[in-house]
Amino acid sequence: MRMKAVLLNCTLKQSPAPSNTQALMDHVIDHLESLDVECETIRVVDYNVKFGVSNDEGDGDEWPRILEKVLAANILIIGTSIWFGVRSSVCQMVIERLDGTYNNVNEVGQYPLYNTVGGVVVTGNEDGAHDAAANTLFNLAHLGCTIPPNADTYWLGDAGPGPSFIEADGWSSPYTRKTCQWMSHNVVHLARMLHDHPIPPEGNTVPMSMMKGMEMGPGREKRMLPAMMEEEGEGGPIHRLLRRATKARRSGH
Repeated sequence: MRMKAVLLNCTLKQSPAPSNTQALMDHVIDHLESLDVECETIRVVDYNVKFGVSNDEGDGDEWPRILEKVLAANILIIGTSIWFGVRSSVCQMVIERLDGTYNNVNEVGQYPLYNTVGGVVVTGNEDGAHDAAANTLFNLAHLGCTIPPNADTYWLGDAGPGPSFIEADGWSSPYTRKTCQWMSHNVVHLARMLHDHPIPPEGNTVPMSMMKGMEMGPGREKRMLPAMMEEEGEGGPIHRLLRRATKARRSGH
């Protein structure tokens, strides 16, 4: 089966303005396509994506269109520029919107991004590449993505104002070329492995049926269930639901 990759470009520039981040992402795409991966790039600022942490914020929110493609992909690569030493505000917004996937599960009860392989592309001047890559890859892993070795590629300019990736011929950097190749190949290797052997639903599923019977206050999410159970003690509502569910299973109902 042919793998599919979705690449989210989190540049601050709307099309058709040139994007240095896209320029490096294009080299990633070259590698992916050479490995028979179908690629689709989405420049997030070209869509009406609203702030929020749900899958659909309504009122013309176009995030659901993007999310549908993300969830259908085997590989998710996020590209971001660096501003003031950290990832772009658009990248931060994308991570916040992906938080909404915690409210759903896949066909075997895991978070929807299980068995999706994550990677990151970073461009900018001065410092911030490690910070942007580390935070973004951690976020993707926490959302359910699987992260392979060497899952980032980046380019940085000199200290202070100066030419960016395109103008500076950033692709001439041996380190950037090497990490681009390694990341591209590793996300494909792992995506093929997970397609053939998905992560088994053992000890990592979300108790959706239980959650439907619970009133969850603000900030009290499914991923907090173990901590909430410990916090409330044996007589709390979560433990009572568990006991009822266990009793029903034993009685055959």
